[in-house]
Amino acid sequence: MTIRTALCLWLVVIHSVYGQSDSTNQKIYQVTKKYELTGSILFIGVSSVGFKKLDHLASFTAEDVKALDINKINAFDRPVALYNPAGFERAQARSDLFLNVAILSPVLLMADKRIRKDWLDLLTLYAVTHAVDNIIYFASAYSIRRARPLTYNPGLPLESKIGEAKTNSFYSGHVSFSSTSTYFLAKVFTDYHGIKGWKRILTYSVASVPPALVAWNRMEAGKHFRTDVMTGFAVGAACGILIPEWHKRRKNMEKVTLDPYFTPTGQSGLTLGVKL
Repeated sequence: MTIRTALCLWLVVIHSVYGQSDSTNQKIYQVTKKYELTGSILFIGVSSVGFKKLDHLASFTAEDVKALDINKINAFDRPVALYNPAGFERAQARSDLFLNVAILSPVLLMADKRIRKDWLDLLTLYAVTHAVDNIIYFASAYSIRRARPLTYNPGLPLESKIGEAKTNSFYSGHVSFSSTSTYFLAKVFTDYHGIKGWKRILTYSVASVPPALVAWNRMEAGKHFRTDVMTGFAVGAACGILIPEWHKRRKNMEKVTLDPYFTPTGQSGLTLGVKL
């Protein structure tokens, strides 16, 4: 199952199972479903074309491989270029599995009756969060050419080091997409239940496990360096937290009003009001 297929499946499942919502309770986030949901799903759908073009852009030739110097890799990342190729295929399969589990993980929110009532808002918010994450990823991956660790590996034949998708190592999209998903799950859950302190830290710690597993296996598969997966983790986590937080703050801003006033004596000014 591909990344795009997994995300689309999540959208379809939520839409099919929870076709009715209860809007009697106060919502946590302010979303504009008409524009945000439509635009985000459209962007996620057509981004598959962007991934294909990126793979082509990141092509490597035999001459490119021969010009590589493993000693030019920083000391922190260098060991990854020497991982045993015998485990590459299994690690690749594991990373894809953990990625798909992470992407589908927010469906767990639907087991909570308090959260389930806002299923369409959360569907919209989840799509927007991934769309933003994709935009940041494309901006980086299209701009930076970094050879994957496997292209340096002396244990691999030359034919395994050339072709498409060999110089888009920075940063890891797999890790970014997975941390976006699980941190979104943690953010929404803690917001709805007002979880603070150590319980909040514990929730985010649990949310870190799937993307950490993806990161480990992406390195074990020779796809990314340590700094690649660390950056991907950070970007995804930031999206998973900050996009819902922005929509939460936007909702709160609607409670604040600024209105002009005029008096019979000719005085005028502005009144600041807060709706409670």
